[in-house]
Amino acid sequence: MDKNDLPKDYIPSVKDADCFIDYWKNSREDSDQEGALNKLFLDICKYNECIEDILIKSSSLNDFYSTNIYDIHAVAQHILSLHIDERLEKHDLSLVEDIADVKEIGKKYYSFATKYCSHHQPDYYAIYDSYVENVLVSMNMRDRFADFKREDLKDYGTFMMAIKAFQQRYGLQCSIKELDMYLWQLGKWYFNPYMSFLYYNREEDNPFSPDDIRSKFWYGEMMFVTTHQKIGMWKQEGKEWLKTANDDIKKLAEKYSADQFGLITYIAFQYSKWYPSDEPEWIVEY
Repeated sequence: MDKNDLPKDYIPSVKDADCFIDYWKNSREDSDQEGALNKLFLDICKYNECIEDILIKSSSLNDFYSTNIYDIHAVAQHILSLHIDERLEKHDLSLVEDIADVKEIGKKYYSFATKYCSHHQPDYYAIYDSYVENVLVSMNMRDRFADFKREDLKDYGTFMMAIKAFQQRYGLQCSIKELDMYLWQLGKWYFNPYMSFLYYNREEDNPFSPDDIRSKFWYGEMMFVTTHQKIGMWKQEGKEWLKTANDDIKKLAEKYSADQFGLITYIAFQYSKWYPSDEPEWIVEY
């Protein structure tokens, strides 16, 4: 269950990129959030010469992306002072560094700055995130598609160079925005320590025979992903289940994070609906 690197045989491909991009676009939560931000950044508050416009955009990013900025007004005032609209139109990459460095409060908000620029110019500014960083570093160690070290990616020019080199190396003909969708989800799939999938790895067909217990787990994980289940709800269901569960289920829960046990709860509950005559003990073999 503990995935902390990309598989050694993983090769980025158009097919896998399309899988993640389609998943993003078909997820109501992700697509609705993206639609709201697009409306805000590209229509309602397109420019950055009014503190109210900048403040509502900054606050929305901070909330949707959980960027943990506690003095958002100071950040908005900082952006206002930079008069960034012309530089955004020119796709000036150095703008990211200038937005990130909020000298007024002695803080740097690099990831936030990439998001702010990206939502104004999504085809020219890629979003930096630790998941994306992990994917780039992991693949570059193996295939050496660009000359950079992990710490170099905090320089935005180097980060964009690495993004484009990755795109070229693996023949990905998607937009920068779509590449964001792919890289972030790919990184989350393999580097999220709290939520990972043990049996389902985006295959189209179940790789396990019907009489193999792993077949049930593969199918349950596949359904969890493709039906866009919300882990928060299933974490809560898992907590409720443990109140009346037997000792074997409680021991199973101790092995996994709350997110992971939420996934297990989903699989167990769904199978009890599909096959109510089955004994539920098989779930402890997860």
